[in-house]
Amino acid sequence: MSRLITSLLAALLWGVAAMPALAFAGAAQAASPVVAPASDAEVARWLRFRIERQKLATGGLVAIVRPTGRSLVAHGPIDRRRARRLDGDSVFEIASLSKVFTALLLADRVVRGEARLEDPLAGYVPPGVTVPAFDGAAITLVDLATHTSGLPLRPGNIEGAPDRPNKYAGYSFAQLYAALPTHKLGQAPGTQFRYSNLGVALLGQGLALKAREPFPDLLRRRVTGPLGLVDTQFGEPPEAAARRAQGHDLDLKPIGPSDDGVLAPAGGLRSTPNDLLRLLELFLTGVGPGELRAAARLMMEVDRPGDDANTRMALGWRRTTIHGETYYWSHGSGDGARAFMGFNPARRVGVVAIADAASGAGLDDIARRVLDPQQDVDLNVTPRRRELAVPAAALERVLGTYEYAADDRIQISRRETGLIVTAGASQLLIVPQSPTRFFSKYGGDILFEFPGSGPAPSSTLVLHQDGERFVYRRVP
Repeated sequence: MSRLITSLLAALLWGVAAMPALAFAGAAQAASPVVAPASDAEVARWLRFRIERQKLATGGLVAIVRPTGRSLVAHGPIDRRRARRLDGDSVFEIASLSKVFTALLLADRVVRGEARLEDPLAGYVPPGVTVPAFDGAAITLVDLATHTSGLPLRPGNIEGAPDRPNKYAGYSFAQLYAALPTHKLGQAPGTQFRYSNLGVALLGQGLALKAREPFPDLLRRRVTGPLGLVDTQFGEPPEAAARRAQGHDLDLKPIGPSDDGVLAPAGGLRSTPNDLLRLLELFLTGVGPGELRAAARLMMEVDRPGDDANTRMALGWRRTTIHGETYYWSHGSGDGARAFMGFNPARRVGVVAIADAASGAGLDDIARRVLDPQQDVDLNVTPRRRELAVPAAALERVLGTYEYAADDRIQISRRETGLIVTAGASQLLIVPQSPTRFFSKYGGDILFEFPGSGPAPSSTLVLHQDGERFVYRRVP
């Protein structure tokens, strides 16, 4: 896939959380001017602007831990009927932040001598299940935890369309292991970054299978329980219902809670800002219970390819080095929220930032500004494009596959809520602005144009981004 498409599809469906490559394009690694760290007052101003002017959420918060202590900036209520505002005990679906917890569980088992990072996945699946390999090279546990296994984004037998809310609900163990042998690896494990919800789900369920204990119980016994993270769990206990942050979809309409089925190790946790800050303190201070101190150190020592030139994969964390700063981070997109957490060891600063709506960006740039004083914060107000209802024929004529180069193809397919653009492992939802022009619901300066009119299939796709124009030709 071309570099262009890789950067375009930074905001993805299916809970994928890929770093927007354009945010760091051309970044200098030389000595940089001294910039003051972000203050709470600045964070509050940016957060208010993001919600009231840019309208990318109805509420959000940024929680920060510094050597001087904790602080929290919030804007917007959970529920106007209750007049309860977001705070450190608000419960959110944290989507792919769950992957850090799964990786920490792996590291804990490694330091206890119960597993090895190099253990083949084949030893962590039910008897008789075939695990794909590449020219004899086996997928290992560390490959799964660093998104270098070569496995695809999601299982091939998911029944729900990519744009359907709660699309993973009901996905079973039988489906997970039935689909595994059908996947073909296009790369040797450990050599290239390829984001995979499937891989982390297999990791978590494999650890649970080996321990002969359900994954939620194992995670609670080894990780969340010892750390005192009482609000970090799967599902929603009745006593926490009043603190649940209402999620919203891309149009800021309320949306119900989700269930990730057996893919829960990759994205099913709920948590609070206070719990997530406590997790970050384990990595910032090295102080924690039992083997979790050594497990946290082990996670930071792993080094694998990342998804851009400035980023490498640690165990469960991305490690970004830019502007003379190095920080670790993770983020996640769910049906109704966008979450980010990260820490800068040199500055001894950690941050959690959560928006109460699905988004391709959320509050990520504000959180990065806390970790890296030279990170830009997006203060552009882009008028919200209006979706237009078009005849079914206008949608049918654009469906198909288009090619810019031999390694750069885009497929357009029709799903439940709109059209899906697929490029490699990435997917993006687009909707009509006119019968021939479509835009991304995740924002960004991206337009897809299909010249012509009438019922005949469009022969051309013209991709517009940042003032540039790229012409793709239809192929069989």
